[in-house]
Parts: sequence; structure tokens; C-alpha cells
Amino acid sequence: MGKTARLRRAFPWLLAALLLAMVSGYYALTEPVTYMKRVAPDSSITRNPYSAAQQWLAQRGQPSKRILSAAALFPLPDTRTTLVIDKHRGMLTSNQVNALLEWVQDGGKLVVEGRPLPGILDTSDASASDWQDNDPLLFALGITVWDSPVPSDAGQEDAIRDLLMALPTFVDSPLQYCLHSDNEALREDCARLACDAPPEPTPLTLHVSDNEPDRRVQLFSDYVIWHDSWDEEEGNAPHLEWPVEITGYADNDYGSQLVQLSLGSGQISVLTDLSLWSSERLLYFDHAWLLAWLTGAEPVWFVRSVAMPPLAQWLWLKAPALAFALLILLVLWLWHRIPRQGPRQQAREESRRDYLKHLHASGYFQWRTNQQMALLAELRKQAEQQLLRFHHQRNKALALAAKALSVPVKELDAALQSQADTRDRFTQQVSLLQSLKNCRH
Repeated sequence: MGKTARLRRAFPWLLAALLLAMVSGYYALTEPVTYMKRVAPDSSITRNPYSAAQQWLAQRGQPSKRILSAAALFPLPDTRTTLVIDKHRGMLTSNQVNALLEWVQDGGKLVVEGRPLPGILDTSDASASDWQDNDPLLFALGITVWDSPVPSDAGQEDAIRDLLMALPTFVDSPLQYCLHSDNEALREDCARLACDAPPEPTPLTLHVSDNEPDRRVQLFSDYVIWHDSWDEEEGNAPHLEWPVEITGYADNDYGSQLVQLSLGSGQISVLTDLSLWSSERLLYFDHAWLLAWLTGAEPVWFVRSVAMPPLAQWLWLKAPALAFALLILLVLWLWHRIPRQGPRQQAREESRRDYLKHLHASGYFQWRTNQQMALLAELRKQAEQQLLRFHHQRNKALALAAKALSVPVKELDAALQSQADTRDRFTQQVSLLQSLKNCRH
């Protein structure tokens, strides 16, 4: 009994030691593995290309918002706000252009994406009116956007096409064939074409000032910016309606893709591409620095497009009282047109009607709602069948039936086809049709 009692007292300790050994063995024999699972981003992020930029600005203490129409952009905000406008601004009117430039002149900051000519127009043949109609905002500042000159090596043959032409025609999988080929040069070309990333645009050097180091940005654009003041070397600089001065630019071997202008107390920055601030490219090079440099520490509005919003939205933003009045009129019109039931009354047990009274009430309702034809439909059908028994021709049958009933033929024909306009005539019509139905010849 003493040995059994000792085992019972030692059992909890043995169980605890076993559990401790199992836990120690688990951590000694296993290793934690971290893996990443790709999930689709939220719809609010996929619909907003500047989602990362707005979150980064929020961390800096800069409020930002998206503007999706001209109705939300005008009237313009305080001059401390920086406006970032993309190239979809073809609906800007002359008054809106003047309002934007006057806003900049008073101290506002404007970042604009260059708007090239549409593909149907050739830049060499475009007139001044074509440039102005295409982008009235930048044309007023003497800025136009041109196709970038073709690089010197752009005319070379396509490497992939040359590679496929060099392979035998019977090859089912050209990539597998060249990767397993004994030709080392062919294997290197296949590995380069299959594994190397596509070439990206050369970063641009941003010249800010003599006291600031040069910065680098990367714009995915096939266009360059030209300002009319650069014609001064040739002595034919045009007169600009809005006096601007170039304070900074970023260029490559083919031309400028970023130009900064000063206008009055404000500044305008023109870029050929705004994708450098997208969620995919904000972290590269000096893109985030450029956004902070252009906006300072003030609020930022990312303007998606300057176009006319839908009429309902425009009315609600510009004239809410008018929109509310139209809504009330619509409700009243629907209330007038939609049929409604009368007030409901509780049924009373002591006021029961017999069937004849209900029949009379339903007939009177159809008479008041101009449904006399429905009341006579079945009776006329039976009268027409009785009429055919007099003769197979209707005219002769009408004559025989009228003679048998001692009534004029026209009166009998009217009872079979026309609609009575008074209750007395309706009663006479029913009586005549009933007589014809019961007539035996």
C-alpha cells in the first residue's frame, strides 16, 4: 500500500515532466517558417493610383484628397493647397483657365501633366489653334509637348524575332530548345530574353538650384516639353500673355520632361508623366522627395480629370435647392399618377349585403369607369349567336330579327355594336339584347 501511495503522489510530477519534455522537443526539432501570401488589394487602392502617395503625405501631416470632376474643383481652394492635375482636362473653359492662372499668380502651386496632341494630328503640321484647343492651360504659358526624338539604336532589328528566325522550323518550344542547346551563345541570348527585366527609361537629372544637389527622377514618357522662351537665342521669342520664368527643369539627351515655372507669387510644375507618384513607383529614386519639394507641408489635391460631371451630380453640387425642388415635383407627379386605394373600413357583421346588391355595385362601378363594353360583352356574344339563326347573312338576319321584335333595324344594329352614353339608353340596350337572345323564330 505504501508503494502505491508513493506512485500516486509522484504521478502529477511525472506528467508535468513528460509535458515539459514534449514542449522542449517540439521547439528543439522544429523551426518556424515565415511565408508570404499574395492577396488582392482593396478596391479603394486599385481605383486610386495615388493611394500610397496619400498615405505617405498623411504620415507627414499633409492632408490630401482626390478630385474627380470640375464641379468639385471649382471654386478653387485656398492658395496654400497644391493642385496635381493629370492630362485629362480637355473640358477646361477659358474662364476656368484664367481662374487657375490667377490663382497661381496669387500664390498657388500647380503641378500639371503635359497633354500631347492626339494621334490624328501631326505635330509638324499642327497650327497654333490646334495647340491651343488641345491644351489651353499650358499653351497660355508658352508650353507645348512634342514627341521625343527617336534614339539612335531604335532602328535595330527585333532581337526576339531574330532569335526565332535562327531556330529550326520544326521546334515546338523555342525557349526550351535554346535553353538546352549546346550553343553557349544561344543559351545566353535565351536566358537574357527570358529572365532579364525589360529596359526602363533613363533617370532624369533634376536641376534645382546652385545650393541644392541634383536629384534624379524617372518618367515613363515618350514626349518632351518645349517652352517658347527657349527661342530667345534665335531672336524670335514670342510675347506671352502670362509672364512666367523657368526656375527648374529635368532633362535627358532628347529634351526636358519636367519644367518648373514661376508666375507671380506661385509656381507651376509641368511633367510629361505623373506615374512617378503612383503606388508602384513612389519609392524609387527621388520621387517622394520631389512630391514633398513641390507641395511643401500644405494640403494636396489630386485632380483625376477636369470634365463636366453628370447633370444630376452637377445640379446637386451647384444648385441643391433646385435639385430638391425637382425631386419634390417628381414625387408629387408620381403621387398624382399612381392609382391609389380608398380608405379601408372595417367590415360590419350586421351590414351584410346579398349577392344582387354586390352585383349591382360592381356594375355601377364599371359604368362610372367607362367599362360599359365589359358589361355587355357576354350578352352581345349570346345575342350575335341567336342572330345567326335567322339567316347566315348579317343584313338579312338583322331585318328578320328586327321584324320579329318589332323594332327598327338601325336600333337593333346599334344595340349590338355601339356604346350607350346614358343610363336610360343603356337600360334599353340591355332590354333589346335580352329580347333578341330569347327570341324564337
